[in-house]
Amino acid sequence: MNAGTRPPVDAWIQLPPRELVAVVQRYPAPDIPLASIRHLLRPLHDERGRLVDWLLFGSGFEDTEAVVQYRTWRATWRYERPIGSVAHLDWLRAEVAAVEHDLDDRILDRLLDAAVASGGERPVRVRPDEVAGLRAELATVRLALSVEERHGWGIVDDMPSTTRGHGLARTWAAPPSDLVLAGTPTSSVVLRPDGRLTIVRPDEVFEGVAAADLRHDTVVVLDDSGSSLRLTQDEARPLGWLVPRSLRWHVRQVPLVVVWALTLGGLTDALDALDALDALDALDEFEALSGRAGTGEAMVIVGDAGVA
Repeated sequence: MNAGTRPPVDAWIQLPPRELVAVVQRYPAPDIPLASIRHLLRPLHDERGRLVDWLLFGSGFEDTEAVVQYRTWRATWRYERPIGSVAHLDWLRAEVAAVEHDLDDRILDRLLDAAVASGGERPVRVRPDEVAGLRAELATVRLALSVEERHGWGIVDDMPSTTRGHGLARTWAAPPSDLVLAGTPTSSVVLRPDGRLTIVRPDEVFEGVAAADLRHDTVVVLDDSGSSLRLTQDEARPLGWLVPRSLRWHVRQVPLVVVWALTLGGLTDALDALDALDALDALDEFEALSGRAGTGEAMVIVGDAGVA
C-alpha cells in the first residue's frame, strides 16, 4: 500500500481541492447590501481595504429564496463562471502541454500554471491584449480533446435542485498515481490511476465506487459490480464533500473532452461576457470608477468565494 492509499491516521483530515471561478467585473461592488438579505451578507475587502464583493453566510444557503436573491443581485455587477478545482486545472495542464499545434503564444499554459500556483489564494489576471489569443487557444484545445479516444469519468447528481444545476457535478481523468481526494481519520476517498474511486478505511478497501446514497443514517455505497458498503454518516463525510449538498449520486464514463468541459466552457463564457459588455473598450473608464486604474485586467481567476 503506497502513500496515496495509506489508512488515515488520528486527527488527519483532507478536504477536496479548492474550486476556482473566472470573473468579469461588470461594475464596482455596491456599497449598500441588498436589504431583504442584508442580515445574511458580509462585505469582502481586498488587500487595500476596498470593497470587492459581498459574501453570503453559509447558513444562508439553507434558504432557497435567499440564495436566488443573492445570486441574482450579485450577477448585476459581477459575472462569474465555475472552471473546476485547482487539481482539475493541474490535470488539464498536461493535456494542454501535449497539444503542439496552433498554440504559438501558449497563453493558456501560462494561465493554468499561474492558477495552480496561486491555489485560489491570489487572483490571476488575464490582460486585454491576451483575450483574443486565449479564445483561439481554448477552441484549439477543445478540438484536440474531442478526437481523443481516451475517456474520463463524472459524478451525476441524482437530486439536483434550484441551488445546484443538472448534469455532471464533478469530472476527472485518470491520474498518474493514487490521489487522495478527501479524507478523515475513519475513511478517505482515493482516485486510482485506472480512474476508479476507492474508499480506504483502516481495516478495508472498497474499490470502484459507482453510486452513493447519503439520505439516511446508514450510507449505502455501491461498486461497479453491484456489491455494497455501509457506512455511518461520520465515515461517509469524504463522499459528501465530493458533491456538496447532494445526498445521492452515481458515477458514469464520459468522453475525455467532457472532463474539461466545465473549465474550457467557463473560460470561454467569461470571455464572451467581455464581448457582451464591450469591456475591453470600456476598461479604462471602469477602472477609474472602481478605483483600480492601472490593473489592466479583463478577466480574473480567483478562488470560489460567495460563502462567508
